[in-house]
This record gives sequence, C-alpha cells and structure tokens, in this order.
Amino acid sequence: MAVTVLTQWICGLLNLRGKNLARGLSDLLQQIDPNLQRNIAEQITRSVLTHPMISSVGQRLGDTIHREEFVKLLMDFAAGEVPQNHAHPLSEEAKQLLLQLLAQNGIDNPQETADKVRGHALRLELSNPELAANVRHGIALLTEANSRLLGKINGWFDQTIDRVSGRFTASSRAVSLICSIIVVAAIQLDSLDVINRLSMDDKLRDTLIAKAFVLEQTQAAGGQQPALNIDAVKAELNTLQQLGVIDVVNSSEDWCRHWERVNPMGIVLSVFLLSLGAAFWDGALHKLLDLGGSLAGEGDRLNPPA
Repeated sequence: MAVTVLTQWICGLLNLRGKNLARGLSDLLQQIDPNLQRNIAEQITRSVLTHPMISSVGQRLGDTIHREEFVKLLMDFAAGEVPQNHAHPLSEEAKQLLLQLLAQNGIDNPQETADKVRGHALRLELSNPELAANVRHGIALLTEANSRLLGKINGWFDQTIDRVSGRFTASSRAVSLICSIIVVAAIQLDSLDVINRLSMDDKLRDTLIAKAFVLEQTQAAGGQQPALNIDAVKAELNTLQQLGVIDVVNSSEDWCRHWERVNPMGIVLSVFLLSLGAAFWDGALHKLLDLGGSLAGEGDRLNPPA
C-alpha cells in the first residue's frame, strides 16, 4: 500500500500523465505537418492542455482530452479565441504557423468552420436529444469540418493515445520501482529470510495468517478498503518488527548493524514483489484465502466428523 500511495503521489506531483500526453499530441501535430518545428508543436500542445477547460489545476498540463476537443481548440486558437485567463497563449509566430497548418489541410477559415460545427451540434441536440454529446460533436465535425485535417487526426488520434498510455505505464513502473527500493531499504524487508522463517516458525505463520483473515473480514464487512489510519499503521509496523519480519529505520545502531545480516538477493526479491503494487497483492490475498477456505471445505467433506 505504501508503494502504491507513493507512486500515485509522485506521478501526480511530476504531472507524468500530462507530460506524456503533451509529447503524444506534439508527435501528432508533426505527423499532420512534417515541416512543423518541434518547439512550435510543443507550444501549441502546451496551450491546448493548459486551456482552462482542459487543465484541472492552474498551469498544470491536462491529462485527458477528447479527439473532438482537440480539433475544436486548434481552430479556436488559430481564430484567436483564447480566454483572458489562459496561462500559456500562443505566440504570434505559433499562431501564424497553426493557421498555415490548418489551411494546408483544408480549414481555410477556422473561425467560420468552428461556428458552423457548434451550430450543427446545437441542431443535432434539438433534433436528437438522445445522442451523447461526443456523438453529436463528432457528427458536427464530420459534416462541417470534413477535411484533410480531420481525416489525419481521426486516423492517428487513437493510436497516439495508446502509445501515450504505454509510455505513462512505463514511467509509473519506473517510479514504482524507485518507491519500492526506498520502502524496502527503510524496513529492511528480506523476503528470503521471511520465507525461511515462515517454513519453520509455526507461531509466526499462524500469526500472519490470522492477521490476513482479519483484514479479509474487515474489507468484506466494509465493502471497500478501510481508510488509512496512521496510528493503526504504526501499530502494525511495531507488531511486524516485534515478530522480526522487518526492521523499521530509526536512529539506533541496531538498524545499521542489521544490514550485515540481510541477504542482498532477499532485498532484490522484496523490491520486485513490492513494485507489483497493492492491487495485485490485495487480489492475491483474496484468492489465497478463498483457496484456503475451499481446501478446508473439501477436507471436511472427505473426513466427516464421527
């Protein structure tokens, strides 16, 4: 859980999703016009993703944009329709190059085309109110802005977003790995030592199994994962430290001397296992406990009480 929370916090702090989306949209603009300079493509993309309707917090890059929104914002920026509170408006050079890009791809008058798209979308909402908003705007674009620009964006947008998702996943895994190293080092979690102790120490094994069943029952009763309680976490860490499973970092010399007894391969294995995240281990715990219950029921069936 600690690794998952740290990973999500760092990814949000670094705005990794927004940065990967900006890179993908810049690639898409250069695919539309190979002669477009990279710095201009990045400036246009940054203006789009920091638009007040796209960015959720201040000047941070938005991490979600729909295909129809992207097309309409390009036309709006080229027409000079930019909110006064926009943090990153286009420079005059970027605006002229965007106008040129649109003209080369069939949008000679972006303001007029954008107005026609909005008008058509309103007529569709009046005549077909059951249609979803994205469907209405998609039809309006296909009707009023049918051009090489729309064809190129429609042809490449979904593939671009797939690659953005893949790059973000790779970035978040790297962050998760770093967080796992920090957590494992802080608590000196030696998985090989824990496995050896569990195979020989019945008391430790029974204690941890009992805690697993308590966690399972708590989540089943609450219908969801319980809220994070700092005091409860400290109590659990103290219990695990008393059992000798971990050694939490502190100012004493015991934590430093304990590194002499740690197996490096056990540390590496712990880093790998923790980097899988809380969702993986929560699912594994449920499956393990379900399997244990099924085996117990099967044993009762085969060996009925006298």
